[in-house]
Amino acid sequence: MLHPLLEGRGYLASQDWSQQHKSQADSSWGSGMDLGVPILMTGAILIVGWFFLGMQWNVHKGQRLLRWMREGLPLLSERTTLEWVGTSLVRLRMREAKTPFREVELLLVFEPRDVPFLWLFSRWRGRRDLMIVRARLRQPPAFEGEWANPAMWTGREILQRIVWGEWENMDLAGGRLAYRGAMAPRVIEECLGDLSGSYPYIARLSVRRAEPHHLQIHVGFPRDQKIPAREVFQQIRRVAERVSRSSAVPS
Repeated sequence: MLHPLLEGRGYLASQDWSQQHKSQADSSWGSGMDLGVPILMTGAILIVGWFFLGMQWNVHKGQRLLRWMREGLPLLSERTTLEWVGTSLVRLRMREAKTPFREVELLLVFEPRDVPFLWLFSRWRGRRDLMIVRARLRQPPAFEGEWANPAMWTGREILQRIVWGEWENMDLAGGRLAYRGAMAPRVIEECLGDLSGSYPYIARLSVRRAEPHHLQIHVGFPRDQKIPAREVFQQIRRVAERVSRSSAVPS
Protein backbone atom coordinates (compact mmCIF):
# COMPACT_ATOMS: atom_id res chain seq x y z
CA MET A 1 0.00 0.00 0.00
CA LEU A 2 1.37 3.40 -1.06
CA HIS A 3 2.00 6.15 1.36
CA PRO A 4 -0.85 8.70 1.28
CA LEU A 5 1.55 11.40 0.18
CA LEU A 6 2.70 9.30 -2.80
CA GLU A 7 -0.89 8.52 -3.69
CA GLY A 8 -1.64 12.25 -3.76
CA ARG A 9 1.37 12.93 -5.97
CA GLY A 10 0.25 10.19 -8.35
CA TYR A 11 -3.19 11.71 -8.56
CA LEU A 12 -1.74 15.15 -9.21
CA ALA A 13 0.58 13.78 -11.95
CA SER A 14 -2.33 12.00 -13.59
CA GLN A 15 -4.41 15.16 -13.45
CA ASP A 16 -1.58 17.25 -14.92
CA TRP A 17 -1.13 14.74 -17.80
CA SER A 18 -4.87 14.73 -18.49
CA GLN A 19 -5.00 18.51 -18.62
CA GLN A 20 -1.93 18.64 -20.86
CA HIS A 21 -3.45 16.06 -23.24
CA LYS A 22 -6.74 17.98 -23.33
CA SER A 23 -4.83 21.21 -24.01
CA GLN A 24 -2.96 19.59 -26.90
CA ALA A 25 -6.22 18.19 -28.36
CA ASP A 26 -7.89 21.58 -28.06
CA SER A 27 -4.90 23.20 -29.75
CA SER A 28 -4.97 20.63 -32.58
CA TRP A 29 -8.72 21.09 -33.05
CA GLY A 30 -8.31 24.88 -33.00
CA SER A 31 -5.57 24.80 -35.63
CA GLY A 32 -7.78 22.56 -37.79
CA MET A 33 -10.62 25.00 -37.44
CA ASP A 34 -8.29 27.89 -38.21
CA LEU A 35 -7.24 26.13 -41.44
CA GLY A 36 -10.78 25.11 -42.38
CA VAL A 37 -12.27 28.61 -42.21
CA PRO A 38 -10.04 30.16 -44.90
CA ILE A 39 -10.50 27.10 -47.11
CA LEU A 40 -14.28 27.42 -46.86
CA MET A 41 -14.13 31.16 -47.45
CA THR A 42 -11.87 30.72 -50.47
CA GLY A 43 -14.20 28.07 -51.89
CA ALA A 44 -17.23 30.31 -51.34
CA ILE A 45 -15.50 33.25 -53.04
CA LEU A 46 -14.53 31.06 -56.02
CA ILE A 47 -18.08 29.72 -56.40
CA VAL A 48 -19.66 33.19 -56.17
CA GLY A 49 -17.04 34.58 -58.56
CA TRP A 50 -17.64 31.75 -61.03
CA PHE A 51 -21.40 32.30 -60.79
CA PHE A 52 -21.02 36.01 -61.51
CA LEU A 53 -18.60 35.50 -64.43
CA GLY A 54 -20.68 32.66 -65.92
CA MET A 55 -23.84 34.75 -65.65
CA GLN A 56 -22.16 37.73 -67.29
CA TRP A 57 -20.74 35.52 -70.04
CA ASN A 58 -24.19 34.16 -70.94
CA VAL A 59 -25.88 37.57 -70.72
CA HIS A 60 -23.21 39.22 -72.85
CA LYS A 61 -23.33 36.41 -75.40
CA GLY A 62 -27.12 36.56 -75.50
CA GLN A 63 -27.27 40.32 -75.96
CA ARG A 64 -24.71 40.20 -78.76
CA LEU A 65 -26.64 37.42 -80.50
CA LEU A 66 -29.95 39.27 -80.12
CA ARG A 67 -28.49 42.44 -81.65
CA TRP A 68 -27.31 40.40 -84.62
CA MET A 69 -30.66 38.61 -84.99
CA ARG A 70 -32.66 41.85 -85.11
CA GLU A 71 -32.20 42.21 -88.86
CA GLY A 72 -33.34 38.66 -89.65
CA LEU A 73 -36.35 38.22 -87.38
CA PRO A 74 -38.75 40.20 -89.67
CA LEU A 75 -38.42 37.33 -92.17
CA LEU A 76 -40.33 35.20 -89.67
CA SER A 77 -42.63 37.79 -88.08
CA GLU A 78 -43.06 41.54 -87.77
CA ARG A 79 -43.80 41.30 -84.04
CA THR A 80 -41.65 39.43 -81.53
CA THR A 81 -41.87 39.32 -77.74
CA LEU A 82 -38.68 38.59 -75.82
CA GLU A 83 -38.23 37.07 -72.37
CA TRP A 84 -35.10 36.16 -70.41
CA VAL A 85 -35.65 33.05 -68.26
CA GLY A 86 -32.83 33.07 -65.72
CA THR A 87 -29.41 33.48 -67.35
CA SER A 88 -29.45 30.33 -69.50
CA LEU A 89 -32.55 30.79 -71.66
CA VAL A 90 -33.99 33.47 -73.92
CA ARG A 91 -37.49 32.92 -75.34
CA LEU A 92 -38.78 34.81 -78.40
CA ARG A 93 -42.44 34.36 -79.35
CA MET A 94 -43.95 35.24 -82.71
CA ARG A 95 -47.73 34.87 -82.58
CA GLU A 96 -48.47 36.35 -86.02
CA ALA A 97 -45.73 34.73 -88.08
CA LYS A 98 -45.39 35.05 -91.83
CA THR A 99 -46.19 32.31 -94.34
CA PRO A 100 -45.36 29.40 -94.30
CA PHE A 101 -45.40 29.81 -90.52
CA ARG A 102 -48.46 30.29 -88.39
CA GLU A 103 -46.62 30.63 -85.08
CA VAL A 104 -42.94 30.48 -84.13
CA GLU A 105 -41.12 30.13 -80.83
CA LEU A 106 -37.37 30.63 -80.84
CA LEU A 107 -35.28 29.58 -77.84
CA LEU A 108 -31.66 30.49 -77.16
CA VAL A 109 -30.43 27.84 -74.74
CA PHE A 110 -27.06 28.54 -73.12
CA GLU A 111 -24.78 26.16 -71.29
CA PRO A 112 -25.22 26.56 -67.48
CA ARG A 113 -21.93 28.40 -67.12
CA ASP A 114 -22.96 30.01 -63.83
CA VAL A 115 -22.91 26.66 -61.96
CA PRO A 116 -19.43 25.13 -62.38
CA PHE A 117 -20.14 21.49 -61.48
CA LEU A 118 -23.37 21.42 -63.49
CA TRP A 119 -21.60 23.07 -66.43
CA LEU A 120 -18.79 20.50 -66.47
CA PHE A 121 -21.25 17.62 -66.16
CA SER A 122 -23.49 18.98 -68.92
CA ARG A 123 -20.53 19.44 -71.28
CA TRP A 124 -19.50 15.87 -70.60
CA ARG A 125 -23.06 14.88 -71.56
CA GLY A 126 -22.74 16.77 -74.86
CA ARG A 127 -24.71 19.89 -73.99
CA ARG A 128 -23.76 22.97 -76.00
CA ASP A 129 -25.36 26.33 -76.75
CA LEU A 130 -28.43 25.76 -78.91
CA MET A 131 -30.86 27.78 -80.95
CA ILE A 132 -34.17 25.91 -81.05
CA VAL A 133 -36.87 26.88 -83.53
CA ARG A 134 -40.35 25.47 -82.86
CA ALA A 135 -42.95 26.25 -85.48
CA ARG A 136 -46.59 25.62 -86.25
CA LEU A 137 -47.08 25.76 -90.02
CA ARG A 138 -50.07 26.97 -92.00
CA GLN A 139 -49.98 23.75 -94.01
CA PRO A 140 -49.11 20.58 -92.03
CA PRO A 141 -46.46 18.36 -93.67
CA ALA A 142 -47.34 15.17 -95.54
CA PHE A 143 -44.68 13.07 -93.79
CA GLU A 144 -43.04 12.71 -90.40
CA GLY A 145 -39.38 12.47 -89.59
CA GLU A 146 -37.03 12.67 -86.62
CA TRP A 147 -33.39 13.19 -87.51
CA ALA A 148 -30.99 13.34 -84.57
CA ASN A 149 -27.30 13.69 -83.90
CA PRO A 150 -26.50 11.18 -81.09
CA ALA A 151 -23.49 13.26 -79.96
CA MET A 152 -25.74 16.18 -78.95
CA TRP A 153 -27.96 16.14 -75.89
CA THR A 154 -31.32 16.95 -77.51
CA GLY A 155 -30.55 14.50 -80.31
CA ARG A 156 -29.69 11.74 -77.86
CA GLU A 157 -32.86 12.39 -75.84
CA ILE A 158 -35.21 11.93 -78.81
CA LEU A 159 -33.36 8.82 -79.98
CA GLN A 160 -33.96 7.30 -76.55
CA ARG A 161 -37.70 8.14 -76.65
CA ILE A 162 -38.48 6.86 -80.14
CA VAL A 163 -40.27 3.50 -80.38
CA TRP A 164 -38.22 2.22 -83.29
CA GLY A 165 -40.64 -0.55 -84.23
CA GLU A 166 -43.20 2.08 -85.26
CA TRP A 167 -40.90 3.90 -87.72
CA GLU A 168 -38.82 3.26 -90.80
CA ASN A 169 -35.24 4.16 -89.96
CA MET A 170 -31.85 4.70 -91.55
CA ASP A 171 -28.49 6.39 -91.09
CA LEU A 172 -28.39 9.80 -92.74
CA ALA A 173 -25.88 12.66 -92.80
CA GLY A 174 -23.98 11.53 -89.73
CA GLY A 175 -27.11 11.01 -87.65
CA ARG A 176 -30.06 8.66 -87.34
CA LEU A 177 -33.39 9.19 -89.09
CA ALA A 178 -36.74 7.71 -88.08
CA TYR A 179 -39.50 8.49 -90.58
CA ARG A 180 -42.97 7.81 -91.98
CA GLY A 181 -43.57 8.63 -95.64
CA ALA A 182 -41.45 7.75 -98.66
CA MET A 183 -40.40 11.35 -99.35
CA ALA A 184 -39.08 11.94 -95.84
CA PRO A 185 -35.39 10.95 -96.36
CA ARG A 186 -35.04 13.18 -99.45
CA VAL A 187 -36.70 16.25 -97.88
CA ILE A 188 -34.89 15.85 -94.56
CA GLU A 189 -31.54 15.55 -96.36
CA GLU A 190 -32.27 18.73 -98.35
CA CYS A 191 -33.20 20.58 -95.16
CA LEU A 192 -30.00 19.46 -93.45
CA GLY A 193 -28.07 20.75 -96.45
CA ASP A 194 -29.79 24.14 -96.13
CA LEU A 195 -28.78 24.41 -92.46
CA SER A 196 -25.24 23.03 -92.56
CA GLY A 197 -23.69 26.11 -94.17
CA SER A 198 -24.31 28.57 -91.34
CA TYR A 199 -24.50 26.53 -88.15
CA PRO A 200 -21.57 24.74 -86.47
CA TYR A 201 -23.69 21.69 -85.62
CA ILE A 202 -27.21 20.37 -86.04
CA ALA A 203 -28.59 18.46 -83.06
CA ARG A 204 -32.11 17.64 -84.20
CA LEU A 205 -34.54 18.19 -87.07
CA SER A 206 -38.13 17.18 -86.36
CA VAL A 207 -41.09 17.17 -88.77
CA ARG A 208 -44.51 16.15 -87.45
CA ARG A 209 -48.02 16.17 -88.89
CA ALA A 210 -49.64 16.96 -85.55
CA GLU A 211 -49.47 20.16 -83.54
CA PRO A 212 -48.19 21.87 -81.45
CA HIS A 213 -44.90 21.77 -83.40
CA HIS A 214 -44.92 20.75 -87.04
CA LEU A 215 -41.27 21.71 -87.30
CA GLN A 216 -38.39 21.81 -84.83
CA ILE A 217 -34.82 22.82 -85.66
CA HIS A 218 -32.06 22.47 -83.05
CA VAL A 219 -28.77 24.04 -84.16
CA GLY A 220 -25.69 25.69 -82.67
CA PHE A 221 -25.50 29.45 -82.65
CA PRO A 222 -24.58 30.78 -86.11
CA ARG A 223 -20.95 30.15 -86.92
CA ASP A 224 -20.10 33.61 -88.22
CA GLN A 225 -22.13 36.60 -87.10
CA LYS A 226 -20.49 38.71 -89.79
CA ILE A 227 -22.90 37.00 -92.19
CA PRO A 228 -26.12 39.06 -92.41
CA ALA A 229 -28.82 37.64 -90.17
CA ARG A 230 -31.31 37.81 -93.04
CA GLU A 231 -29.33 35.18 -94.94
CA VAL A 232 -29.27 32.84 -91.95
CA PHE A 233 -32.96 33.22 -91.17
CA GLN A 234 -33.77 32.79 -94.84
CA GLN A 235 -32.38 29.25 -94.51
CA ILE A 236 -34.81 28.55 -91.66
CA ARG A 237 -37.64 29.86 -93.81
CA ARG A 238 -36.48 27.72 -96.73
CA VAL A 239 -36.59 24.61 -94.54
CA ALA A 240 -40.18 25.43 -93.52
CA GLU A 241 -41.13 25.97 -97.17
CA ARG A 242 -39.66 22.60 -98.16
CA VAL A 243 -41.63 20.86 -95.41
CA SER A 244 -44.84 22.72 -96.27
CA ARG A 245 -44.54 21.98 -100.01
CA SER A 246 -44.42 18.27 -99.22
CA SER A 247 -48.13 18.41 -98.32
CA ALA A 248 -48.94 19.21 -101.97
CA VAL A 249 -46.98 16.21 -103.25
CA PRO A 250 -48.34 12.67 -102.90
CA SER A 251 -46.24 10.62 -100.46
